[in-house]
Amino acid sequence: MKQSNTAARLLLVVAMVIGASVSQQKTATAQVCTDHDGDGWGWTGYSSCVTNPVFNSDASNDEIFEHCVDHDGDGWGWNGKVSCWLGESREFTGNVDCIDHDNDGWGWTGNGSCEVNGASGDGSEASYDPSGVPGIVPVGVSFNYGSLRREGNRGDNWDITWAADDSQITSMDDGDWLNSQVRYHNMLYRIDGGSGNASISEVHGYPAYLRNDDGWYGYGVLSVDGVLYSMVSKARGSDWADGPFRGLKMLRSFDNGNNWSRVDRNGNDTSLSPGDSRRTDSSSSEMFFLEEAGRSHNGREGYPFSYVSFVQSGRDHSASKDGYVYIYAPEGAKAHELMLARVDASQLGNRNAWQYFTGWDGSQARWSADINQRQANLTLPEQNSRGEYFGWYSWLPSVVWNEGLQLYVMANGGTYAGSGLTNSTIDYFNKWMHEKSGSLGFWYSQTPYGPWKQFYYNEEWVVDNSGNRTYQPKLSPKWISDDGKKMVLVWSDAMRNSSGQSHSINYKWNQMEIEIQTR
Repeated sequence: MKQSNTAARLLLVVAMVIGASVSQQKTATAQVCTDHDGDGWGWTGYSSCVTNPVFNSDASNDEIFEHCVDHDGDGWGWNGKVSCWLGESREFTGNVDCIDHDNDGWGWTGNGSCEVNGASGDGSEASYDPSGVPGIVPVGVSFNYGSLRREGNRGDNWDITWAADDSQITSMDDGDWLNSQVRYHNMLYRIDGGSGNASISEVHGYPAYLRNDDGWYGYGVLSVDGVLYSMVSKARGSDWADGPFRGLKMLRSFDNGNNWSRVDRNGNDTSLSPGDSRRTDSSSSEMFFLEEAGRSHNGREGYPFSYVSFVQSGRDHSASKDGYVYIYAPEGAKAHELMLARVDASQLGNRNAWQYFTGWDGSQARWSADINQRQANLTLPEQNSRGEYFGWYSWLPSVVWNEGLQLYVMANGGTYAGSGLTNSTIDYFNKWMHEKSGSLGFWYSQTPYGPWKQFYYNEEWVVDNSGNRTYQPKLSPKWISDDGKKMVLVWSDAMRNSSGQSHSINYKWNQMEIEIQTR
């Protein structure tokens, strides 16, 4: 039962005092208490705090006492923001399983800070953000190699969304996944069923971007409120290798993929049949992003949001907590700098409604309507430990909501540059990349926009053969176990044949069950 504002706050003060006593916290642990809504209660980044001893009984932010989830049955819970009380007098667990993440002698219990082995630091746990479920923190990934499956004919770049009808929709580039008689630069497919018994079919109403259609490639796919969206990127020339991309076109379907339209920057729809010539029109009136806000890499321009990945918030975006759609994209000239934009789901087709991530104020994300003010949301490796660089076609993430862990999980990886593996223009934008098998990493966050915490990274990930050339790792947003620990990883492979020709072996849908290790 929800307590009155004053009573609940008094109870929370008691809990904070008890927690401080149990953990023997020192004066040094007191951080700057930031009160975002002016109700006298604030947040240090790690626990709730009092900014004004005269409580405001009319405070509007009393939702901090709602949705209190008690994971250990002691009467004290966690709502994703602060500790909370369920209204029953039970023992406060305080300093239990105190984990020190930054080795300064101060740790974190999932309920509050705590002292470990003679604290010498300031108690801030500066780089640590609590996980979605108190006491459950991702710390690694194991791979179930026995579950490895490779499906269909050729194709790559599998961006996946979970549609309203419970199917999954995936993009596919440069392939003939089901029909060896037709080669596409870009096509959508529907996946029904589980990870071990899936059936696959083409989304037949989708505009047909054929192999000779002058370099159009599909990446970001999203289902939200029963509407399917597909972002189609335009290469500089007739082929993907003429990178980086110039911009993208937005397509959407209101009837589960049977019919599609092009969306202009004002949100207006123009119907596109599968063979409509306007599907390949790259004029400014047809494109949602086009050669704007570019930045230079040794003299060659790269553009933000020219190929993108939507955050997948459950089935048909139903797990979204704030009503926004989030979209990630590598910075074109510096792919290891991951850009982020968001928009209210109801305004997705309106470019003027988009906001771009511009940095952090403490734990609060900053946003601007000016794309030129964008800043990296996450900075990823530019090179490996041996000084070998990743190229422009790197770090397009797959971010999915994991209901069991109550976390967003990101899979991401770098694709190595060509030839000499340097940061030079000729290597960074090299037509034939994949000199080595790509890197693979995993991150988690409570929110779709971070901050992100890495829990696995391998700078050259191979699966079953040293000749693997893995790249573009993705996560299925649907194939996740109830406890959240088992997920399905999907990727592409540019493995060479005996003649040295790349994209010849295992160049298709690759999938494997993974297990997230927690503590």
